[in-house]
Amino acid sequence: MCRASRAAISSAEISMILGLSQTFGRYSAFMTIIKQRSIRRLPAALPAVAGIEMWERFSFYGMQAILAYYLYSTSGGLGMDQAQATALVGTYGSLLYLCTFVGGWVSDRLLGAERTLLAGAVLLICGHFSLSLVPGAAGLVAGLLPLALGSGLLKTAAITILGAAFPPAAGARDGAFQIFYLGINIGALLGPMLTGWLAQEYGYHAGFLAAAILMCCGCALYGTLRRRVVAEFDSRPPNPTTTPGRAAAIALAAVVGGVVVAVTVSPDKLAMLLLLTTITAALALFASMLRSPRVSAPERRKVVAYIPLFFCSTAYWTLQPQIYGVLAVYSDQRVNRMVGGFEIPAAWTQSLNPLFILVLSLPLAAGMARWARSRRLLMAVGIMVAGSGMFVLLPFVGGGENSTPFAALALTIFLMSLGELFIGPVGMAASAAHAPRAYATRFSALYFLTMAIGTSLAGTLSTLYDPSSADAERNYLLIVGIVPVALGLMLLVGRKDVVDEVSGGV
Repeated sequence: MCRASRAAISSAEISMILGLSQTFGRYSAFMTIIKQRSIRRLPAALPAVAGIEMWERFSFYGMQAILAYYLYSTSGGLGMDQAQATALVGTYGSLLYLCTFVGGWVSDRLLGAERTLLAGAVLLICGHFSLSLVPGAAGLVAGLLPLALGSGLLKTAAITILGAAFPPAAGARDGAFQIFYLGINIGALLGPMLTGWLAQEYGYHAGFLAAAILMCCGCALYGTLRRRVVAEFDSRPPNPTTTPGRAAAIALAAVVGGVVVAVTVSPDKLAMLLLLTTITAALALFASMLRSPRVSAPERRKVVAYIPLFFCSTAYWTLQPQIYGVLAVYSDQRVNRMVGGFEIPAAWTQSLNPLFILVLSLPLAAGMARWARSRRLLMAVGIMVAGSGMFVLLPFVGGGENSTPFAALALTIFLMSLGELFIGPVGMAASAAHAPRAYATRFSALYFLTMAIGTSLAGTLSTLYDPSSADAERNYLLIVGIVPVALGLMLLVGRKDVVDEVSGGV
């Protein structure tokens, strides 16, 4: 909670704000902040949190852009099997989203949001330096586990601090999250460009080292503003645990268990294990809500109405990680990236998604606003558009090196990004609108579970991709594209009142 009687923010509000500000934000949101507060009177949390999140995303996407190449490359990399490499990329992404739940618990019960943010930042720095300085598999494990946990801690804490710093009235909070999201996309755009070039010119460890230095820059920026943030924000945990020693022991056991599993289980089996874990968690949460006496009959109908949206969101988050896995391999091995005498680094294609998001968000906002009440329509269109992106690559199946034009891969990622603008904000907002009162916090976690399930499923599916076989490649592109398109069609022709009744959509 914030001092000076600032209103607290719930997880449901956070999900709604993030969703709406992500795509439907307007310039008026920025103007509201400017009118209500001069730059000097802005809460320190805005530049501090938005800044450290931008640098965190800069380092994260920079690292992720070259991770798959580092794993399977035999020249300066680990020389892993390609399928195992893409499976590990998906596993890492799924673990990161699962760690957001850990971050929420640590913030609420142990450290408070501000100290949780600092702990996450320290873990991220340690993880990036481990990847850059420790060779071989040891560096991989010592790097990825702290990175996943650190991102989970920092992300949840940053949202909590920023939400508490602004009152909910008059759109100021929406504007703050708009700036926050802008920083995320700037980091996601520039990170792969820097590390991709460094990896191509000086080796993968140079790229990882750059990610570590960037994260240090973010912490340094936050350090200059931390005193003001602490003065404005009550950093005590809102619901502290009564047995901190026991909680610490459980956390330590979980970390040790995670290290053991990471070392002993192959990436494809680890991806399947995470997939089963996340699906089980989602089923258990749905069953608990539908059977709970604390959930009324109207609320139960809202939970049922959310299920089709849950499937659509999961399908999209199975598609989107292809950019960092299978499509990263495709960019490296099949795409003609020569422009004059310069070869575009393969990792740069991963900057296309945030670039398209930044370019398309504002132009789409006005046209989509009239349909904003129909979650069914928006998510159906979004998942079909995103799925159709895989079909763009079908004419180039079985080709050799440099056989696919760069424009074809760019169009694939463009369609995926366009679909994200329909699905992302709607899914976040729906998780708030459909939540039973007794399950408001846990229900908002369902959206992040769609990301965890989708990312782990993407890692599992990626083991089926075989660029050396035209038939296998064609089947992969067809399956990964047809399933989301079919889900979108089913949502369109289904009972619209089941999905839209909560918001009165048409």
